[in-house]
Amino acid sequence: MKSTGAESEVFCPKCRRYVGTFERCPYCRSKVPTRFSYRFLKWGGLTVAVLGVIFLYVDLHGPRLVVRPVPTVGISEIGPTMNYAQVYITGKATFVKYDEETRALGMFLSDENGVELFIRAYDTETLRLLKFENKRLMENDNTPRFPGTGDIITVRGNLRIRPDFNMMIVSFAEGVTIDRPEASIVTIENMVENSTAFGIYERLQIEGKIIDIATYDWSTILTVYEISSGAEASVLIPNILTDFLRPFDASMGDMIRVRGAFGMYYGSPQLWLASWDDFEVIG
Repeated sequence: MKSTGAESEVFCPKCRRYVGTFERCPYCRSKVPTRFSYRFLKWGGLTVAVLGVIFLYVDLHGPRLVVRPVPTVGISEIGPTMNYAQVYITGKATFVKYDEETRALGMFLSDENGVELFIRAYDTETLRLLKFENKRLMENDNTPRFPGTGDIITVRGNLRIRPDFNMMIVSFAEGVTIDRPEASIVTIENMVENSTAFGIYERLQIEGKIIDIATYDWSTILTVYEISSGAEASVLIPNILTDFLRPFDASMGDMIRVRGAFGMYYGSPQLWLASWDDFEVIG
């Protein structure tokens, strides 16, 4: 066979057979001197790889010449060219629901223009969000970790753009941050008679007596009665709070204090509970 390099580098010095890049002859097991070009490529490639990793690490924590920060875009700004883009978006949660079959969390976020985007967190990240929420409740931390209706939510995820529907897939649970506005204290009577004075999904706080508890497929609905006025309002508790975080521990006749997102259901005012620290039994 014809040599492609120095004879001492590609032929065994003992048996004179062709060994190529082997460092030991496969025939007589003698040691073969390694060619310089091979050593150069071997160690040169390793050096370039290590320097590349170091450069990326420094760039990630410094000037960001190569690794660009994830951009923040408005929901109204999302267009067809952003398909599969990873971005941050911020909006008010107008609907939050856990699907028991898929074990996925779904919610709609709305911007100041009323444009909505559907957000989905698959089972793994949904369970991690619940774990974070349960931990912070046990530690009496006031920073919410699981989203609820009425929250201002910032999400990092990948966009999916379709001709008739846009959505975002949550990348990881740590990419979800929640700002829960303070609730305004109101009477149930005021909430019923002046419902148009309150913004949709505005957070309100009411007090009253539980006079009815109804359980449905995905929620428990309480009817709360205000003794001083005789007015009534509904409080919706999503089943995900009772199934994964804490059982419902109030009874008929209990006096409660509730904070939640305001909404109308068939002409009647209703509050959506976001978390168990928004629910208190006071008598």
